[in-house]
Amino acid sequence: MKNKKNFLCVILARGGSKSIPRKNIYPINNHPLISYTISAALNSRFIKNVIVSTDDKKIAKISKEYGALVPFLRPKNLAKDKTLSVDALRHSVIECEKFFETKFDYVIELPCVSPFRDETDIDGALELLLKSKKDSVISYVNTGEKHPIRLKKIIGNKVKDFCREYPEPKKGSRRQDFEPSYIRNGAIYAMRRDCIIKQKSRQGKNSLPFIMNENKSINIDNKFDLLTAKLLIEKGYCTNVPKKIDKKVLFYKKNFKKKILITTPLHFLKEIKNQLTKKYDCIITKTQDQNKIKSLVKYVDCWFCSPCPTYLINEDILKFAQNLKLIVTPSTGSNHIDKDFCKKKNIKVKTLLKTKFIKKIYASSEFTFGLLLSTIKKIPKSVEISKSGHWRDEEDILRGHELHGKTIGIIGFGRIGSNVAKYAVAFGMKVLAYDPFKKIKNKNISQKRSYSDVISKADILFICVNLNDKTKNMINHVWFKKIKKGSILINTSRGEIVSETGLIKALKSKVLSYVATDVVKDEQKDIKKNKLIKFSKINDRLLITPHIAGLTYESEEKAAQQSLITINNFFKDKNK
Repeated sequence: MKNKKNFLCVILARGGSKSIPRKNIYPINNHPLISYTISAALNSRFIKNVIVSTDDKKIAKISKEYGALVPFLRPKNLAKDKTLSVDALRHSVIECEKFFETKFDYVIELPCVSPFRDETDIDGALELLLKSKKDSVISYVNTGEKHPIRLKKIIGNKVKDFCREYPEPKKGSRRQDFEPSYIRNGAIYAMRRDCIIKQKSRQGKNSLPFIMNENKSINIDNKFDLLTAKLLIEKGYCTNVPKKIDKKVLFYKKNFKKKILITTPLHFLKEIKNQLTKKYDCIITKTQDQNKIKSLVKYVDCWFCSPCPTYLINEDILKFAQNLKLIVTPSTGSNHIDKDFCKKKNIKVKTLLKTKFIKKIYASSEFTFGLLLSTIKKIPKSVEISKSGHWRDEEDILRGHELHGKTIGIIGFGRIGSNVAKYAVAFGMKVLAYDPFKKIKNKNISQKRSYSDVISKADILFICVNLNDKTKNMINHVWFKKIKKGSILINTSRGEIVSETGLIKALKSKVLSYVATDVVKDEQKDIKKNKLIKFSKINDRLLITPHIAGLTYESEEKAAQQSLITINNFFKDKNK
């Protein structure tokens, strides 16, 4: 819906919660509770200004880190236990209109104790308000089992119907027979400005209901609510994914000839950072804001990029790069970069692939073998069992296998594949390998001429190939027909190498007993919508880690050192 209306979003978050101390910033899945509401608000297509009204400096600081504005601290007299939300909200609107020097058309209050409400609910409520001439739209949820028919009052140990209008039949009641009833779920209060300012009400004289799903209507009021929300969020049943918003940009300008944009993490690699800033004008930032990146890439000669950005480095960004000659990624993979467009624009793309330095990096190889241990020994499941209060009484669920004597198959015998083979030999395993571009001389490894000879015999199959046109969707229905039934598949290459639909079918049919992958397809898109991520929530035979095989201090330092050498050599040659 196109409109030119001005919306203000307010999140009320005082610091003095009594039922759960510091409730508004209680950590859930490594993020404070308030961040889930901030995330939902920022994703709304209507809302530009997300304000947190708080009396607490710590809440204010945390809110800013997640992208909200805190233009003022709420007065203490409006942050007491008995302070009405309507009074705190009205104060916020008045102060915000002073701050922004504008008059808002609509106000939406989003209580931060409703973490499951997302942008689709917010936009749905605001659309309803925009189409109507009502004062407000407020969110409701069906009462379900807690229907007025079942409400009781107990007087002198006697149970009586609470509502005369809805007496419960003496034979009892069935939910299916209930007339639908609703209750405010405390998730959304959307209103016209005059409703809150002139009528001093969040509801006004005429209000419309916005019916929300029960699954999104958990309102955290007590510790049990908090525990319920925590468990569901940790299991992935929340569409809000909070992220800290780092907009900080550091400029190191000494008028060198070459300028470099650095978006890969260097905050723990001070020596590398010092070497770069001593030789080049540097712009260092961790921002994921693509508009900011577009403005920064405009005049730089080189981009030292993150190996796993949340965006694609493609034409949409690179068309703004006027002087860019080189993109360096501290990774072997480069599917986050549009290499075809770079070639068209004569921008060189350099990775760690085929460099001598890469052989000194062991993190990905160790992690790949670690996934094998996690699967065959059922380590993730064991951790869950112990947390649940069970112990050896769950032996049949937790019984694993020995590695000794098992046969592993390795597809791709490069750095990772060859290292995994060494680890496997040390564990007394039989190793089969397929790589048409390598001649394997290790007598402990049986090199096969066909991939079929490997996948039909291997108990555990490792995918260790680079992504290119030939390997894209290489692991498909043809492979799954030939794979040894009941085997384990481990992928730390790239998600695009494996057919995700075929992989799910192979797990369902138990062609594969277990799958462990550090990668999925289209990681720069909305990861929540990925097929494997969704399937992993209902099937614990699929283990997914968030592309962290190379995420170690040592490997990142080595990768940064090689990237520095690449940058220096490139511009040294250019200056000849």
